[in-house]
Amino acid sequence: MKKIVLSLIAFSGFSVGMYAQYEGSSFCNTGHGGATTFATDYQATGINPANLGWNWKYPKKKVALGFAEITSSIYSDALSKTELRGAAKDMLGASQSFTLQQKKDAARNFAESGFTVNINAGSLGAAFTNKVAGGFAFRINDNFQAYCKMGTTTADLLFMGKVSTIFDSLTVYNSITGDTSQIRNYENMNPDSLQFVLSGYTNAPKLLSKVLEGTEMNFTWTREYNFSYGRRIFGDSLFALYAGIGLKYVQGLALVNVKSDGQTLSGYSSITPAFDIDYGTAAAQANQIKQSGGLPKTVGKGYGLDFGVNVIIWNKLKIGAALINAGSITWDGNVYKVKDTLMFSTTNDGLKNYNIFGQMKDIFGKEGLLKMEGQKSIKQPLPGVFRAGASFMIGKVAELGVDCIFPLDPDVPGQVKKPIIGFGGDVMPVKWLKLQAGFITGGNYKFSIPLGIIFTAKDGSYEAGIASRDAITFFTQKGPTLSLSTGFMRFRF
Repeated sequence: MKKIVLSLIAFSGFSVGMYAQYEGSSFCNTGHGGATTFATDYQATGINPANLGWNWKYPKKKVALGFAEITSSIYSDALSKTELRGAAKDMLGASQSFTLQQKKDAARNFAESGFTVNINAGSLGAAFTNKVAGGFAFRINDNFQAYCKMGTTTADLLFMGKVSTIFDSLTVYNSITGDTSQIRNYENMNPDSLQFVLSGYTNAPKLLSKVLEGTEMNFTWTREYNFSYGRRIFGDSLFALYAGIGLKYVQGLALVNVKSDGQTLSGYSSITPAFDIDYGTAAAQANQIKQSGGLPKTVGKGYGLDFGVNVIIWNKLKIGAALINAGSITWDGNVYKVKDTLMFSTTNDGLKNYNIFGQMKDIFGKEGLLKMEGQKSIKQPLPGVFRAGASFMIGKVAELGVDCIFPLDPDVPGQVKKPIIGFGGDVMPVKWLKLQAGFITGGNYKFSIPLGIIFTAKDGSYEAGIASRDAITFFTQKGPTLSLSTGFMRFRF
């Protein structure tokens, strides 16, 4: 079941959409560094619903329809490009099992370093526009976001497990006599001996809050159903004002939020039963949701609102602003809180590869590294953002713009940590080809250079494209971003 779930995540949102990313799954907007005044028809949902009131570039087309639009990116300042590709393979289910040395290297790589995954998938999008009534749009979007930064001790514990350096002693099994004995844990122990280790323990236990010092782990997976409407309020070709609103129903499939500053530990989780985690006796206090085949069961639900406005001046200059994700989600299934207990011992082997979020039971399960207690529910704000942007159209051959995104509360799971600023645009040398380029800084990344190419056929009836959130990864080994955005089933009629 776990591999099935990971495959679903990889396709439909190894995710969480506009959660923490500037263009969501709208591949048409990935390559130019902004979306607030660029996104149109159903791709404007979750970005700026006021854009739905615009006249379309293709006046004879009234309906837009799209399927399977996916945008993904993985970033780490700890891994080389080769290692990052290996991590991506792990997350897609083609998991390897680390050797002892690889475990040590992984622990060292992730100590004090960040790791970010964003995958947004629009399974269905549809829009209709009318000069009198305005524009209507509906979209189903899966959103996945994961951010993990480990302290030195945490990284060592998660990857090394029972042979972590936090344990000064080991319980080992003698394969000849069948007896067990206790030995001192020391560096560079023979790998052949380590295979007989049953558990690690310490004679000087520390609280989990101290063990996890400097660690922040966020993981969210949601699915949203967004209905949006936008129209022109007043104006003409010299100046026109547009406004829009979006209403979304949000389903929660996974939430993890663990953080410690060395003194205070805060941590909780709510994870779909498709991940097959056995919580042991802690499950008695929680509202248990069980998997019964088919798609992963949801463990949370909520509602959100989007509001947007924009103006178009001289039919060339666009200026827009939007408030996105005003609302909350209540997680009421499989909810658990991390207990700040003394860390005496563990029998856990540690993580087997970089697929941290595919090994949840080794972290939160009854034999996991963290101790959990059941809760009834947790209510969280949606990761709200304020967007502001502008763009200028140069005839029919180019559009250049700037986009700014500000998180309303950086501490909300699934949220970007810092504001995002992007510059870029589109160049259309011929009517069937659009070239995109830009520059982005902020968010959970240092900076990136997006690129994209969009093909249009039959006077806008069909559109397809491919883009990357960061082309730098093709030329560097350090601090890379692996990114791909695609869409091959976008139609207008």
